[in-house]
Amino acid sequence: MASPNKPLLLAELGIPGRSKDPVSKDPDIWGINIAAALGNFPLHGLQCQAGPWGNMASGDRLTIFWGTGLDAGGKTVLKDEVGTQLRMFVPSRHMVDGQFAVSYVVKPLGGTDQPSEVMQVLVKLTRPGGHDENGDGGHSKLIMIIPQDILDGGIDKEIAEKGVKISIGKADGTPPYPYAAAGDICRVSWGGIFVLSEPLTQEQAEGKTPIIVKIEKDFITDAGDAEFPGVAVVFEVYDKVFNRSEDWSPEQRVVVAVDATRLIAPLLKETLNNVLDVDQLGDADGTVQIIATDTTNFKIGDIPFIKIKGTPVEGAPIDLEVEGAALTSVPSIIEIKAPNAVLRQLAKSQITLSYRLKKADGTADLKSKSQFIRAIGEVQRLAAPIMLDEDSGALDPTLAQVRLEIPFDKSFAEGQVLQPIMLGTTPGLKPYLPVLPARLITRNDIIAEAPLAYSIDGKHLAPVNGGTAEFYYQQLIADAVLATLNPFEATRAIRESIHTDILQVGEPRLELPEPVVAGVVDGVLPADTAGTTLTVPYTETVKGDEVFMFWIGSITGEYPDSIKLNEFTAGKEVPFTIPAAMIKGNEGGTVIARYEIKRAAGGTSYAEPLEFSVGVALDLKEPKIKQAPNDTSLDPLDAQSALTAVVDYDGMLIGDKIVVRWIGAPGTLPAGSDTTDPWPVTTLGPQDIPIAVSVIAFNLDKSITLDYTVTRGTQDPKDSRPRTLAVSQLRVDLSHSPKIIQAADGGDGTELDVSTLTAAATLRGGFWPHIAAGQRVWKAVAGIKKDDTEYTHEIWTGPANAVSATWITQGYADTRLPLVDMQALKHLSELRVTFNATPDRSTDVNLALSFPVRTYTVKNIVEVTPTITSVKGSPSGDDIPHGSPTVETAVTLSGTATPYTKIDLANNGALMPNTEIQVDPEGEWTFQLTGLVAENTYKLSARRKDGTLSNTRDVVVVPLVVPTLDNVLDDNGVEVPDGETTFSTDLILKGTASLGQKINIRDGTGSGSATRGTATAGLTTGLWECPITVPLGARRLYAEACYPSNPLYSNVRTLTVITDPSGENFDAQPSIALSPGDSHDIGSMIITNLQGQATVSIIPMAAPYPGKIEGKVLSIDGTQSTTALNLKATYTKVEFWYADVSPSNAAKAIFYKNEIKLSEKPFETSVPPKAFQMVFEGEGITKIEVVTQGSDRIYLDGFTLRK
Repeated sequence: MASPNKPLLLAELGIPGRSKDPVSKDPDIWGINIAAALGNFPLHGLQCQAGPWGNMASGDRLTIFWGTGLDAGGKTVLKDEVGTQLRMFVPSRHMVDGQFAVSYVVKPLGGTDQPSEVMQVLVKLTRPGGHDENGDGGHSKLIMIIPQDILDGGIDKEIAEKGVKISIGKADGTPPYPYAAAGDICRVSWGGIFVLSEPLTQEQAEGKTPIIVKIEKDFITDAGDAEFPGVAVVFEVYDKVFNRSEDWSPEQRVVVAVDATRLIAPLLKETLNNVLDVDQLGDADGTVQIIATDTTNFKIGDIPFIKIKGTPVEGAPIDLEVEGAALTSVPSIIEIKAPNAVLRQLAKSQITLSYRLKKADGTADLKSKSQFIRAIGEVQRLAAPIMLDEDSGALDPTLAQVRLEIPFDKSFAEGQVLQPIMLGTTPGLKPYLPVLPARLITRNDIIAEAPLAYSIDGKHLAPVNGGTAEFYYQQLIADAVLATLNPFEATRAIRESIHTDILQVGEPRLELPEPVVAGVVDGVLPADTAGTTLTVPYTETVKGDEVFMFWIGSITGEYPDSIKLNEFTAGKEVPFTIPAAMIKGNEGGTVIARYEIKRAAGGTSYAEPLEFSVGVALDLKEPKIKQAPNDTSLDPLDAQSALTAVVDYDGMLIGDKIVVRWIGAPGTLPAGSDTTDPWPVTTLGPQDIPIAVSVIAFNLDKSITLDYTVTRGTQDPKDSRPRTLAVSQLRVDLSHSPKIIQAADGGDGTELDVSTLTAAATLRGGFWPHIAAGQRVWKAVAGIKKDDTEYTHEIWTGPANAVSATWITQGYADTRLPLVDMQALKHLSELRVTFNATPDRSTDVNLALSFPVRTYTVKNIVEVTPTITSVKGSPSGDDIPHGSPTVETAVTLSGTATPYTKIDLANNGALMPNTEIQVDPEGEWTFQLTGLVAENTYKLSARRKDGTLSNTRDVVVVPLVVPTLDNVLDDNGVEVPDGETTFSTDLILKGTASLGQKINIRDGTGSGSATRGTATAGLTTGLWECPITVPLGARRLYAEACYPSNPLYSNVRTLTVITDPSGENFDAQPSIALSPGDSHDIGSMIITNLQGQATVSIIPMAAPYPGKIEGKVLSIDGTQSTTALNLKATYTKVEFWYADVSPSNAAKAIFYKNEIKLSEKPFETSVPPKAFQMVFEGEGITKIEVVTQGSDRIYLDGFTLRK
């Protein structure tokens, strides 16, 4: 109770939704707009606040007065509200247009009324412009007139100096727009720069005086230049209480060209005709394009910064700058991402897009013209919070906390503050709006981009238990930032999320609390009670309210009473006397006590009924478990198919509803407890009530608590005495352990024959009592590998593996043991299968139930297909590839087969006698096969005793042949006779050897000989060819066979390699004469008189040409001759002198590369005769032919030969 010694000083009523500043002065009048009166809390009305005040106490009654003496509601201070700010609502029915005096009065218990200060408010519920019927095209009833010459010709510097006048409305004597009123302000957006009209006068509101808004030069230049389609111009209207028109006016465009230094405006790639549909944009970022083709302004290294400006429908104005990457190419089209969250927030508004160019050379930044974009589509509101504890549209009122998640929004930034809000409605239809802590957005929140967790203290559910609650949140604006916003921006600065659905809290209740009946204990009123009192505890009543009481006995019927409240009884509890006859008369039955209040203001409020029994008090004894006859412990094996609670108590009545609770041991998962559905008593006596058998597995080797409640009629449930019951540990045996089904007796035996496995082994998880989906399992196998190292394989590890529904359905769960693992196990070793499970679903293996270990003896002799991996000649040891020839008549074969077994060899699939082979423990074998016969092909394979053959290896045995050396050719392919000389160091040797066998070409004698080359004889011909290179000097060449065990050698060819000549002058040659068909080798060349009627000779020159043709010369004397000069080496340039060619001869020289003609050149003639030099260059010159046509004698000398 408030102390009478201290005065109660009350401040004016707080109205959070009123205007930021008074809408008029002297006196101050505050504005109440549509949002505050009807929109913010549509179910409750206008939010108000009061308190705390001095000496505030429980029971204080606060009444709000709206206008002259109108009681607009109030509240009584509850115990937990003392010292706090009260939140209340003035119902929407009191919200009508007009000016009202608003105050409140506090009446302390036993004290006198304490009034508050009076506040004047102006309520205006009409919106300027009325209803918009134009969708996204702008407000259909907001009309703006821009001079036609401005629309047609745009604005240049001269026009900008004068400014532009815009008129609002049709200018036809009618109001400028629906619901125009004095004090309205037209807010024009000129390219995102806002220009305000003066507040409308009454004459302007009526259309008698025009409304002119002048756009001055500064506004025009601030908005910037804009090429076609131009600057976007729109306007909206606010009335004096800050009701806003539903939309902007339809957009008009004006081309502005004032600042010639501005760069071309950027583009937004996702727009169509400068309209951005944010619904089509979806979750994608926008793409700002800068056309960087002007090489005088754009340079490599310049950095563009895009700017996005706009005023969203909801939220603070946006002025965002985004840095792009430095230019790497000019000209080019630069693309910079515009954040999706920003673009979507600007839906239903104008976007101004521009950029500045930071110069790489440090000069002043360059600014662009602006692009004005109209954004259409749905406004991106903050998503509703997600209520994690909501279940089928309801919340449990006993929750310790209410958990929710706030969906992450791309507009969130580090340091921002979200204000979660809970708006509840009590069963008495009173609003409940507690003050909740704010949710800060941290750096980690931004990095994670995950929903933001938040919890509300569960104590806030109690006041609305039986009522409803909805939840939402607001994105707050710092006071410092809010102070910078003008009143128009401030009205929409705070973003509010979508609200959740309205959730039911607990069971729905009637509006008023149930009555209190003296003497009712645990739902029973003794039948011999000498009268009692039914008290109406509800005190929020007023004079003129009428209270009706009803005592309805199941035997006596209805006993009513009522009272009309006056100034003495209003606001107090109301007691009604109940005579003893109305109690005794219902002995053994029940009574329903209720009341209702007929309101003086109209309407009736109903209370929750109170139902109780009349007679003997209930004695709710401990329940029992049928499967635990000793009442102290439960063997899980005795309750595999059913778990039954047995309930019996004194005072049981037909119609009682029993709810049994099996309460798991502390720390047990929720599934380890069970609460049954209400069990109606239909016959008196012990009640068998089934409990979920699944709870047993969660409580093995633990103690549980068993109790029940009894509900009679509408009475509150009554608790029984509890029983503590020990649940024994589960007993399992080997039959419950996993098994390998390929082992003996389907896995129940003790032997595992690995050799019979053709694929992975199946390890089958078993079935045990009280198995259930979700129980964690561990399974592993362990053994010894062939190399005596340990083999372990963890198959299931509890945290990652659990019993599945499929396992339960089919009765088992299979896993695979890889075949390669099984085959690697040591023969006759042990393979152990271990298994653990946690029936209570714990992930801690230390708490798991261990099953008996199953042990198998491994039999691991695996029949494998034999292989031949190697064939080598014997005794040489040389590898013989598949299908290759050999002269050896014995071979050594190696391969693999089943360890410890015997195999044979087969030829062409037929068993070869006396070839049985023992395979060693490692599965490897070797065998020497002898007696092979030449000129046969052996198709050898390893043969398992069951006839299975290995791969085939072909061995071709060929005769042993002594090699021959048949030819020695020089580099021109000319045979070098045995014992002769040659100029060629590159030789080609040819001969014969055994088929497919190798020979070495040796040069020299015995151990001092050198290998000059290697060749292989043909598989069918036995011919070989080997190019070699030898040094100058005497050579002794022969072929050495590589194939027999004792070496074989061919015949020997000798020759001498001398330096090739570099010229020839015939002086050292003997005199010769060659008739047609004769040849002579002079060392440097072979001279052949091929044909004709001439004599070719080497003779002394009778009439020399000194230094050119002198000494001995080559003479050709005759008619139509051809003389060949076959050079002993190959040359690239040949020079020689010739003379005395008759002009009638037409002689020529023809040059050859082997037998291929390279070129021909004529002999020159002169009178008198003189010496000429013939010079010819070509690749590979090997022969010269001298051809004469007439009867003549010519001379050749002084040959120079160059390589």
